[in-house]
Amino acid sequence: MVRDSITIKTAEGLHARPAAEFARLAATPGHSVLINKQTGIQVRGDSILSLLSLGVKEGEKLTIQVTGPDEKTLLQSLISIVSGSKNR
Repeated sequence: MVRDSITIKTAEGLHARPAAEFARLAATPGHSVLINKQTGIQVRGDSILSLLSLGVKEGEKLTIQVTGPDEKTLLQSLISIVSGSKNR
């Protein structure tokens, strides 16, 4: 299991397009992805509706936890999606 935290820097927060891409990638077979918001709310990363239900806004912190055979690579890819860039 690997985990990392990121502060959302995009003005739109975590909106539909990146949430859909995040959920698609989080559904990678053999992996489990959980997202924690600072408020203590935790959801599955492979559900776009769960991600959108968090209502993540600019400046909020998320913790992403990944378990699986290629967890480090998947975690970095997921962070790229929510950060809105290819590099952290």
